[in-house]
Amino acid sequence: MREFGADMVFIVGSPRSGTTWMQRLLACHPLVATGQESSLFESYIGPQLRAWQRDVAENSGRMVGLGCHLREEDFLVALQAYMQALMQPMRAATPEGGLFVEKTPSHALFLPEIAQLLPQARVIHVVRDVRDVVRSLLTAARSWGADWAPADARQAAQMWSRHVNAALAGGREMGPKRFCTVRYEDLMADTHSVLERVCCHFLGMAWDGEGLAKAVARNSIRRGLNGKAVSGVPLPLRGEWAARLGQDVVPEPEGFVGYAPRRLGPVERYHVWREGRRAMERAGYAKGGLW
Repeated sequence: MREFGADMVFIVGSPRSGTTWMQRLLACHPLVATGQESSLFESYIGPQLRAWQRDVAENSGRMVGLGCHLREEDFLVALQAYMQALMQPMRAATPEGGLFVEKTPSHALFLPEIAQLLPQARVIHVVRDVRDVVRSLLTAARSWGADWAPADARQAAQMWSRHVNAALAGGREMGPKRFCTVRYEDLMADTHSVLERVCCHFLGMAWDGEGLAKAVARNSIRRGLNGKAVSGVPLPLRGEWAARLGQDVVPEPEGFVGYAPRRLGPVERYHVWREGRRAMERAGYAKGGLW
């Protein structure tokens, strides 16, 4: 019997880096279940663990907090039980012997918590050139992503750098058996080979050539007859949102999948270079280039 969490795969990366594309490709495998972003560690588990760590580290004066009532091992047992209860609906959808692929980009910022509480879970980090991510973020900020996407190139580049640096640091701690990096540009250039490497070699799930080819075809980034980008295989929707909307697939907003035709101006390019060049080099992109 596998240890709890061994059937979990987290796809992380800066928003607008291609994480949803990677998720949809893997979702075509018959042994993979998936769903909409859960923010499990970003919004629920991670902040609680960090609050405990902050309390016990900083309380040098008057002792307050749960540390007054619980030993650390007792807190972690309670947090594990809470986490497992929240994860149960996800894991219930997973085929026997299969995997649940959870995609929340900002889980890149919570890899230490994932590694601590789910030591057998694996992570796929999708990284994309900061310039393209900034352009996509700025495009999203003017439409469907206005409530979260930075509308300023400098802030967008900072968002990218923060996610990439955190993911790379987490990956070094987790090691190659648990952490895999996929460059968006490689995925675009040879989707079939990259998908085969991730699925068959990193995740250890056999997938014949025909199945791989169908997954690539169903999720290829292209434009439909109406000129809009084709989104790929739909993601299943469950829980409260499915009940409220009366549907079982994720309704993505118009423009969620698409292109970013906006060009960066000279000042914007400078800010992107200043904020992103070091993380670009750490992520394996060639030094310099056309900024």
